[in-house]
Amino acid sequence: MLRYVLRRLAISVVTVVGLVLVTFIVVRILPGDAAAARLGPEASQADVDALRTQLGLDDSLPRQLLDYTTGLLKGDLGPAVSTGRPVSDELFDRLPATIELAFAGLVIALLIGFPWGLLAAARPGRVGDVSGRLFAVLGSSMAPIWLGLLLIFGFYSTWHLFPGPVGRLAIGTPPPPEVTGTYVFDSLLAGDFGLAWQSIQYLALPALTLGLGASAAVFKMVRSAVLHTAESGFVRTARAYGVPGREVLLRDQLRNAMLQVLTAIGLVFGFLLGGNIIVERLFNWPGMGRVAYDALGSNDLGLLQGYALIIGTLYILLNLAVDLVYGVIDPRVRLGGSNS
Repeated sequence: MLRYVLRRLAISVVTVVGLVLVTFIVVRILPGDAAAARLGPEASQADVDALRTQLGLDDSLPRQLLDYTTGLLKGDLGPAVSTGRPVSDELFDRLPATIELAFAGLVIALLIGFPWGLLAAARPGRVGDVSGRLFAVLGSSMAPIWLGLLLIFGFYSTWHLFPGPVGRLAIGTPPPPEVTGTYVFDSLLAGDFGLAWQSIQYLALPALTLGLGASAAVFKMVRSAVLHTAESGFVRTARAYGVPGREVLLRDQLRNAMLQVLTAIGLVFGFLLGGNIIVERLFNWPGMGRVAYDALGSNDLGLLQGYALIIGTLYILLNLAVDLVYGVIDPRVRLGGSNS
């Protein structure tokens, strides 16, 4: 198991190094001048040139890469040209809001997609299966911004069940004392259940926007993985011995399908972390996605580079965690990794 863990850690480190190189190169070949964008259209060329020299944009690419990687090792992602603050401060201050939203979206996706996919696999061709497949098609084809607008129109403008898209709390409401940075947990830790309920209400619509779309992917993966095990020899043997169908489904089929299901959960959570830019902008959610959206408008390539690097690293760590869970659930994965 130790060799398996070390091998997966080494692969993750190499992947992070590749991510650093790719994001650095992509940002450098994009059109635009960060110095000119920061100073605005009224700035003189001399001022732009001076700022370019100050930011190191006139240095050669190898020199810029060396300075950038040296800064990364110290936790320095460089300055955000649009605000003047360090990129790490701009992004890590918003990271808890993004994680809170992505986690809530994942919970909704699992609550809807997992049991529905299991029900569809248990009774293929029945009403639950057909309606689930129709839901999966709709959920996969509907753009998050369109779904978000529908939810705002229905649950806020029409029925007044949830608050409007103004952020994480009502305007003027002070946030809870910061412990984790997530308002729901911090409110509960502070014993302020009223603030926790308000945080959940403001979290509901953006989380539903993310979770409903992601639940379609969870449904399809659970249904496919469980159905794939239905024709396995151990399932036919269990049924031949008269084992009840529900017991076969939950004990044998679902257990053997868990590797694929875990893969789906890891992919969905990674998508929710990095794919919520539009949702955060739509609901004025002050997360990293909104920072990236604003950085696009201000041509702040350094901030975009930091966003891509942090989201990519989180995605790699998430896949590493899934790989380690693989090794715990199925020892054949560890043995296969050692032999290779």
